[in-house]
Amino acid sequence: MRVTVCCGTRLENEEKLAKTARAIGNALAKNHIELVYCGPLAGLMREIVKGVFEKEGAVTGIYPSGSFAEDLPPIITGSSTYTEFYTDTREEQTQQLLEMSDAYLVLPGGFGTLEELSSVCTFLTLGKLPVKPIGVLMNEGLKDGLKPLLTMFEVWAELPETLFFLSDVESLIQRLAAKGSGKECLAG
Repeated sequence: MRVTVCCGTRLENEEKLAKTARAIGNALAKNHIELVYCGPLAGLMREIVKGVFEKEGAVTGIYPSGSFAEDLPPIITGSSTYTEFYTDTREEQTQQLLEMSDAYLVLPGGFGTLEELSSVCTFLTLGKLPVKPIGVLMNEGLKDGLKPLLTMFEVWAELPETLFFLSDVESLIQRLAAKGSGKECLAG
């Protein structure tokens, strides 16, 4: 199973959020879930990748050609469980992210994170993608603002069984794994 994680690339003294990101990476690897991401390997994403590699999990990076290659640190380039793909445009990159994944996980971020979440919701509601679960981690940085925003755009009404919000990392990862594989899950 593969999960695309949408999150910010800046931590800015967010030690608690960094620990949460590392725990997410550990949980993905422990549950045999491959991480799929795009963008620079910085901030939260860097911590998630470190967490995946700590538990010998797999990571796939998708980059527009000529972008971010210089940002790949040794934690990536030395790993035997790392795969990378290059696309010609940002639109192709987004399409690859959407198609390669069985589920999506949203963490705090900026406009790029919001764009990725919006793309997933749009493609799912238009029927351009099969229904896939979207889990939103509701703790540091995403307390109460996202749910009302999605309700305002009627996403919640169109994706009631697909989009869910949880604050516990383990429960969130287990639910993504269960829903992404089509199995029922008691968590959350």
